[in-house]
Amino acid sequence: MKWFSWKRKKKTPYGDDYPDSIPYVGSKGGRRKFIPVKPPQKYYLPFSVLKSTNNVFKTYANRRAEAYAWWAGYIVNGDMAQICTVLYPNIKTRYGHIHLDRQILGSMHRRLIDLDQILLVELHTHPPGAGGQNDVDAANSTLFYEGFKAIVVPDFGLPNFYDLRRCHVYSYIGSSRWHEMDVYEISNCFVIDKTCSEVKPK
Repeated sequence: MKWFSWKRKKKTPYGDDYPDSIPYVGSKGGRRKFIPVKPPQKYYLPFSVLKSTNNVFKTYANRRAEAYAWWAGYIVNGDMAQICTVLYPNIKTRYGHIHLDRQILGSMHRRLIDLDQILLVELHTHPPGAGGQNDVDAANSTLFYEGFKAIVVPDFGLPNFYDLRRCHVYSYIGSSRWHEMDVYEISNCFVIDKTCSEVKPK
């Protein structure tokens, strides 16, 4: 039976690597983004975006450095937010410090325009023991509209950025004040959607 072994060892013509970029840019038709007129009550988060954000955070965690990201998307039916994309700046950060200058923030906003999306949630990681939002974080958010969400991820997101209930999630309530959401509020606000689901015959 050894002479059949070549069939088992034969490589397929298809590689295992999947491209990192989309295959083409389609016509967007009408614009889908607009500024919310009232705070979103629900945020629909694809599991693939959550997993991609974890990959970004791990890249920085391996260097013992903080990471920063945006969740972007659009508003549906006035009070529901659909998250589509994670954006992150390709910058050097260090332990306990992130500096975002006008140039990189301008580039990120231009990317939002290209994607026809808006910034929905701001995220960054903290070193072990640093806790949640500090005064600098609270005063330097990218946006300050009622209901805007900011997430501080402890321990550089290690071992995995997976469960939002294990993070510090804040909602802006106005007058430079933030409300830290509890576990119930987080699970009720963020709906994580599966992006791949096997269906077996009964």
